[in-house]
Amino acid sequence: MKYIMVTDFDNHWNRIEKNFTSYSSSMIKPKHKKGELISGTATIFIKKAKFSTEIETAWEGKVRDITKLSGKIFFRVEINKEIACPDEYTTLENGWYIES
Repeated sequence: MKYIMVTDFDNHWNRIEKNFTSYSSSMIKPKHKKGELISGTATIFIKKAKFSTEIETAWEGKVRDITKLSGKIFFRVEINKEIACPDEYTTLENGWYIES
């Protein structure tokens, strides 16, 4: 399993205070049942330019400490290294994508 997390949010992914952030549950694509998100899963974090399809940067890492509360999913970001964004992910919109 691998996660692809895409956002145009300010100060993401390498600038998150204390590496702790959240997504609304509606950002998970496709929709998954409660409990199916797994901490420690390999993740590609993609930062897009605001109001654009341009990729600013991408990183490899992991998602840690996943907690679901009140329609939001809180988690920690662990970045290992910056990478070139894989071509197959350049057209993705903001969201948390799950590949099996």
